[in-house]
Amino acid sequence: MFGLWLALSGHYTVLLLVLGAVSAFGVSLLGARMGALDEEGLPMGIFIRLPRVTPWIIWEILKSNFGVIRVILSPSTATPHLITVSASQKTAAGLVTHANFITLTPGTVSVQVDEARNEIIVHGLTKEFCDAANDGTMDAKVSLLEKPTEPGA
Repeated sequence: MFGLWLALSGHYTVLLLVLGAVSAFGVSLLGARMGALDEEGLPMGIFIRLPRVTPWIIWEILKSNFGVIRVILSPSTATPHLITVSASQKTAAGLVTHANFITLTPGTVSVQVDEARNEIIVHGLTKEFCDAANDGTMDAKVSLLEKPTEPGA
């Protein structure tokens, strides 16, 4: 976050650089002391593999936007559905990432995540949106994100 702020702010005085570095270090220490830097709180593996999936999710968001525009222009085609999507993710971070991807695509919203049963309840604007959320493509992409990086794991 410090690097992003530095790149966007354009303020490069020694005082601001030192105060920013000290603040970033202090927040990192505080997070470590709180135990917020574990694999569930900060899933670095997902972030490392995210660039492989980013173009796909952007394309899905764009396609869904056009679908929502069609429904807005013709409201009678809206047929709301509530479905349960089975997820194959093994971690809480993977399951939440799957639910967030569903919500990111317009026309669908993750209503509830059941970690015990690995299911996500999804509200869709139309049956087609629900079918797309349940076709397994997104589940496979999120499972790719979740895959461990260690050899043999």
